[in-house]
Amino acid sequence: MMRCSLFALALVVSPAFADTQSSAPQGMRPVVSEILSPGAAQSRVFTGRVEAEVTSTLAFLTLGRVATLQVATGDQVAKGAVLASLDQVTLDEDLTAAQAALQAAQARGVFAGQSFERVQALAKRAVASAAQLEQAQAALETAKAAIAAAEADLARAKDAASYSALTAPMDGIVTATLADPGTVVSVGTPILTLAGLTGREAVLDVPPDFLSLLHLGDDFEVSGRGSAPIHGALTRIDPSEGAGARSRRIHLALGNPANTYRLGGLISARLSAQSLSVISVPKAALAGAVDAPQVWRVGEGRKVALVPVTLGEAVGDRVVVTAGLSAGDEIVVRGVHSLAEGQTVGAALTSAGDEGAN
Repeated sequence: MMRCSLFALALVVSPAFADTQSSAPQGMRPVVSEILSPGAAQSRVFTGRVEAEVTSTLAFLTLGRVATLQVATGDQVAKGAVLASLDQVTLDEDLTAAQAALQAAQARGVFAGQSFERVQALAKRAVASAAQLEQAQAALETAKAAIAAAEADLARAKDAASYSALTAPMDGIVTATLADPGTVVSVGTPILTLAGLTGREAVLDVPPDFLSLLHLGDDFEVSGRGSAPIHGALTRIDPSEGAGARSRRIHLALGNPANTYRLGGLISARLSAQSLSVISVPKAALAGAVDAPQVWRVGEGRKVALVPVTLGEAVGDRVVVTAGLSAGDEIVVRGVHSLAEGQTVGAALTSAGDEGAN
């Protein structure tokens, strides 16, 4: 009579998960295990879009009515080009009025000065009273102040006339127009936005729990549809939430990529290999008390032992391990509550058909 021997084999997948058979010799526990490698929690792919590193919102520096808007969304413009203008007739009228107001104030000032000199002379001969002298002096001071105010109004009118044209501060592409001809705008009212031609960045929204793994300068692999992959460096993490619920916005500097990376184009990005330095374990692998977490590590002879670990931030269904484990360690990720210290678990395969490579 032939006797059949059953062996519990662990099947290891991506990079090594041991899935043992249900029937096993007594004392050999079927488990699922994982070979730890850096970056298991970081190899997530996020989508975003391409934006300009420098974007300017342009506005007039004076109040007026928009007379012309000479560009449209998508137009490429050169530095110094006129993009929009205010009604020059109205501005010229304001300038003329300011000049007339100054002339009138100056005339009143001359009269007030002459009046003060007359009253002062009469006061010396005791013909005019001290009260009359004080009134004449006050009128002179008021006239001087009115002249100063009129001069300031004229200076503003001259500046306004010179600010009637809105010019491009750099070579760029118009990404949006925000006002139409005929609109009366105040100082600082946005007219259009201009994106610089040089320098691109990728803008991504990532979950807050992923931020604990990021550091300024981290390298990302960025790819777009029909574009060769490029690298981007993490330059900024916005303090406010991104467009999605429970997300934060990050910025990756792309430098001057190929023309296929157009403004507004969709891209995908993931941390590159040199940035994958964090070791994490599935939450299901944790055993022990909450304040003293442990994991089962498979050691020599396929015997398991509880190892205390220090945990960091949670990332999805995994948690970062800051101490207690190293890359290459094999840990049990399923059946952790059915093991005993020193118990033997099944042998592992790296892939189907390749035995003994662990």
